Amino acid sequence: MCALALAACGTERAGDRSPKAGLDDRVEAGSPAPSPADSEGAEFLPFMELLVSLAEPCVKDVPAPELPDEPDPAEPPTEPVPELSVPDEPPPTSEPRDPEAAKKEVELSSVEKCEAGIHARRITKALKGTPDPTPRQVREVLRGLGYIDERIHGPQRSDESVEFTLDLRVMGGQLCLSGSAKGTRSVIEPYGASPEVGCLDVQRHR
Repeated sequence: MCALALAACGTERAGDRSPKAGLDDRVEAGSPAPSPADSEGAEFLPFMELLVSLAEPCVKDVPAPELPDEPDPAEPPTEPVPELSVPDEPPPTSEPRDPEAAKKEVELSSVEKCEAGIHARRITKALKGTPDPTPRQVREVLRGLGYIDERIHGPQRSDESVEFTLDLRVMGGQLCLSGSAKGTRSVIEPYGASPEVGCLDVQRHR
């Protein structure tokens, strides 16, 4: 019985361990780290799939980059291969970016401009069915289109219109949308935001 008591004292009970300890063990054992879908909620994956599907027509219009011709292995190289040199000193580390510089509006790519037009058309069409909408109704319309609460800022009343912002940045994208609904008329304006800041923090060009 003494031996059993000593063995029980040396055994860690599962109930005495913190949840963080179990997570650390799983990470050390090689389990995958949490994905963006885990951090943003269960709705994030369908939301990302929606953005990818809407962007397909825009991506198809982009020409594929031309690859350089591969050298013929039967022909000897005409130029000598340069020797790799190791620098004597390590390159200087880059200075941290100015927070104010990160807030500047970013130029959208041609694909993102095309995507912005698709989003604007579907949002404008959906809001036409709700004349003179309230902030709550605008949110319901956006959610009905597949946009998730984590990426909807607002909507809120501003004078006689309802304003909102959509964060559509996934997989390194920079697309944000600023929207305004008044009566049956909606205005959607795209702009680019650095991933370092939120869409609402961007100092937009007017």
